[in-house]
Amino acid sequence: MSSTAVCLLAISMLVHSRAPNLQTSMNHEIADAICYAGKNYGLNPRILAAYTLNENGGYDVQLLKPAAVGYDAGIFQVNTAINRHMPLIRYALYPDIEASLAAQIIKRNFAEFGYTWKGVAAYWSPLEAQNNQPKAIQYFDRWHRHFLEVSHFFNRAKVILKQQDGKGRQ
Repeated sequence: MSSTAVCLLAISMLVHSRAPNLQTSMNHEIADAICYAGKNYGLNPRILAAYTLNENGGYDVQLLKPAAVGYDAGIFQVNTAINRHMPLIRYALYPDIEASLAAQIIKRNFAEFGYTWKGVAAYWSPLEAQNNQPKAIQYFDRWHRHFLEVSHFFNRAKVILKQQDGKGRQ
């Protein structure tokens, strides 16, 4: 059983549980985007998936909402004004591009703040995280609950794939 197969099944099950009416093709596109971005940027895909739940748990791919500055877009709610220097930001409503943009932001935050609660909360607001603001701590707490939820789906996917692999060998 490959880690890619586990990732794709786990994220597909997660997305389906949160957005059961989402078209199957979009469900798979989101799962592919998260798994690929995790692998491509050296991030655990569970980390990325937890951000999607924190930012847009209903997986409304086309969600574009006004933020304090600019707009937040898609399943990762990448801010179009704060991150305007990033290439392809105008395509932030496409899951594959948005997952790559979010992974770059997350990697940058971890490089600056470390793999800590501040590194996680910096996605929401680097300034708030740096200054230990209560809302940044609350953001991390929600993210952590989501990370545990995502981990549950990864564990289920491993069991399902192991059972399928066992049936194929008999």
